[in-house]
Amino acid sequence: MRTFAIINKEILHIKRDIRILYFSLIWPVLLLILFGYSVNFDVKNIRLVYIDLDGKKNSRELLNKFKVTGLFNISAQNDFSYEMSQFLLDNGRANVIILIPEVFSKKISRREETNFQVLIDGSDNNTARILVGYIIGITQNYYQQMFTADFGRLGYTQNNPEMPVNYIMCFFYNQSLRSQNFIVPGLIAVIMMIIGTLLTSLTITGEWERGTMEQLLYTPIKPMELILGKLVPYFVVGIVQITLVLLTGTLIFKVPFKGNITLFYFASALFLLGTLGMGLFLSSIVKSQQVAAMLAFLTSFLPAFLLSGFIFSIPSMPFMLRALSYLVPAKYFLNIIRGVFLKGSEFSVLWSDFFAMVLFSFIFVFISITRFKKRIS
Repeated sequence: MRTFAIINKEILHIKRDIRILYFSLIWPVLLLILFGYSVNFDVKNIRLVYIDLDGKKNSRELLNKFKVTGLFNISAQNDFSYEMSQFLLDNGRANVIILIPEVFSKKISRREETNFQVLIDGSDNNTARILVGYIIGITQNYYQQMFTADFGRLGYTQNNPEMPVNYIMCFFYNQSLRSQNFIVPGLIAVIMMIIGTLLTSLTITGEWERGTMEQLLYTPIKPMELILGKLVPYFVVGIVQITLVLLTGTLIFKVPFKGNITLFYFASALFLLGTLGMGLFLSSIVKSQQVAAMLAFLTSFLPAFLLSGFIFSIPSMPFMLRALSYLVPAKYFLNIIRGVFLKGSEFSVLWSDFFAMVLFSFIFVFISITRFKKRIS
């Protein structure tokens, strides 16, 4: 009977604290759905620019081979310059550029070896490797069909010398497709997202748990002064952490840093300010460090890991997750640091990501300060 009394007591406790039911029943299902849709190693909606300087039947047939796969968002054009290609890859408007030379069809008709050029953004080495496999398979299928249709009827067989159609691949920004060049900048964004959120959420909830917050409120200090006093030290600590991870990435992992160091620190300061504001917001919701740490993990690590483009391609995700990714600040910070690290991108290229981070930082700092002031009033 005493055991049943304890069971009854725990049931009443669960009913009173709905958060237990929330985390034990709802979160497993939500996490399974989130991981099930976002953890996808297929790459879709690849931005492909098809530059056809030939404009003949054979080049159009090759273009159609890419279209029928359903994997590519294709924009075709008939002019080419190196500056234009650099611009498209820098701005993320193209993941891959295919350049068909003027003599493409002519060489095929003469049964001569012919090549087309493939320019790939290698800053995302995972996507780049998958793209290589796609292009190899499509090219082989194209040649096999062309051989059967155009040369089989002329009496050529597979025993005759083949007329090869080859691709010449060039990788931009990460020529060797090193995994560290892709992973390390992403880890910087994920790590700083977690640490920045935890810093302020745990320190303020710690004040509530120790009972020292009430003592602070009895002093002549104003709420805004208290908030700034809490934020500034951790902002400085965050900048030191940014410096340490930058040095670790460049000196130990040998990730090239091609961009502007001032631009990198400006982006890091904006991102850090936003994550500290998020932590302050969480501290205004709860008074327990344990709950604050759990909320910080769920709102920082999971979105930063799954929905920022750190590992998994955002364009390949379902529409709802793609839409949700626009609310993840790590996505914009990741775009900036990968652009600065690997591409040497300037502010004119990254301005939209900077704007999103300014907006994110302002909203979270404003909401968290407003809510915090109401809580202690």
